[in-house]
Amino acid sequence: MTQTKPKRSAGRNLAYILVMLFILFLIVEIILSIFFYHKLGSERLATIQGLKMTKQLVKGKPSSVNTQNQQLVRPGASEEMNRKIAEETHLSNRFTYEPWIEFKNTDYKGEYVNVSGLLRKSSPAEFINPASTDTIDIFFFGGSTTFGFNVADSETLPSQVLQLYRQKYPQGKSVRVHNYGIPTYYSYQELMLFTKLIFEGKRPDVVVFLDGVNDFWFAKASYYNQSYFSYVMRQAFEGMGGGNFKFTDTADRMFRDPENIPLQQFNDTLVAHYMSNIRNAQQMANMVGAKAFFFCQPVPFYNYPNQQKDPICFKDTNTRYNYIYPAIEKNAASLPSFTFLGNMLQQESGYPFVDGLHYSPGFTKKLAEQILNVIGPAL
Repeated sequence: MTQTKPKRSAGRNLAYILVMLFILFLIVEIILSIFFYHKLGSERLATIQGLKMTKQLVKGKPSSVNTQNQQLVRPGASEEMNRKIAEETHLSNRFTYEPWIEFKNTDYKGEYVNVSGLLRKSSPAEFINPASTDTIDIFFFGGSTTFGFNVADSETLPSQVLQLYRQKYPQGKSVRVHNYGIPTYYSYQELMLFTKLIFEGKRPDVVVFLDGVNDFWFAKASYYNQSYFSYVMRQAFEGMGGGNFKFTDTADRMFRDPENIPLQQFNDTLVAHYMSNIRNAQQMANMVGAKAFFFCQPVPFYNYPNQQKDPICFKDTNTRYNYIYPAIEKNAASLPSFTFLGNMLQQESGYPFVDGLHYSPGFTKKLAEQILNVIGPAL
């Protein structure tokens, strides 16, 4: 006579199902946690972040984009335009390996953001005067503020300099602008990029360097003359062949003051490196017969009375800029073709920034005016 297994009650069945679902959730959470390890994610649970990204993927939109700031700095534009600029900035913010200079922006084609090779698209890219007997090529170098992070092709610094040039010099020489700004680059990397372009046979008539943010914000990169991503490459090489390579994100160390170097010595070295890079870039420009101009840019951390009331920019106050920028301004006369613009925010009460650090279209135009006032007579 066979015995039949007693049937579980409905309560026990429900408890069993709940336990199995919980175990399944833990497995999914563990897998997604591995996937999102060191990745961008704002949710405490990887499962929630995964669901949000899946939802965005189904809709064909990227996650983690902020359109509110775009509306503030571009109130006359449509909501669709502001959304697309924010989304295309997010999608194009990728890098790829490039020989000798380590990395560059990945190519990207959008409606408002376009990158090809080493160049961010300028719109317009040239002004042609039929009466002009020659065309002046201007190379712009810098980090993300020159590149034009969070603004459209037509709103970048090179584009706006050309737009203003066309208005101010309608009978001037023909001009082409080339935007070689690359996010995270600072003056030493720009010097390497400038050298690479020269060796490749590219010959500018004018070169413009805009720096100050990355030289002193990613301070340890500048101190050791290395790139922002050098820690990644170092770990990759050290981990090759080991079999158990595990990447550790140490990007935050680039921002910290050093623990083993006296702070004044550290800051003085940053200033010395910056000035040395300017002089070396001037020599490279002289070698190819180009006119070089150097600009130290405004940052929200220095001489910006409205900083704490500004709803967009970073609010840091006790930064190394309070020591470094006065030192640079004091030495400005000793540097070739150098203009200190670190005080430009002194009278600003609007929205000079589109995010914590990068310039809005309106302030970029003001910056372009200052630059054109300096380089215009030389064109």
